[in-house]
Amino acid sequence: MSEATIAITKLRQDKLNPHYRPMIFVIAPFTEVVKSDAKSTMTVRSYCRFIYQHGGIPVCPQLYLPQFINMHHSREFQVAAFINIVLLTKCAEAWSFGKPTHDMRYFIRLAKRKNKNIRYFNNEMEAN
Repeated sequence: MSEATIAITKLRQDKLNPHYRPMIFVIAPFTEVVKSDAKSTMTVRSYCRFIYQHGGIPVCPQLYLPQFINMHHSREFQVAAFINIVLLTKCAEAWSFGKPTHDMRYFIRLAKRKNKNIRYFNNEMEAN
């Protein structure tokens, strides 16, 4: 059984609904996805798929927010930062993928401040 499967199984313990899926905040390179780098976007999508396949609900602001927020406009970027905090607060855990970038370190610090358990995976989605 993989580290991800074990983690999700533990989060599902004691839940009355047998179909319960915990929300997992995805910490992955943000800037490159916002810049519409196709390879980075596909990689982050694969992280979301990984969480889904192991029984979680991926919460991935870098894929979601740029759909309707202009991340290059300072006021909208500030709103996006607030939305990130709200989304993270609603999640059971945060999972970080790959070598942490500047953006990722921000989310890791934020998750720690919110007392969220953080799991670390490499680019191949193997537990570190």
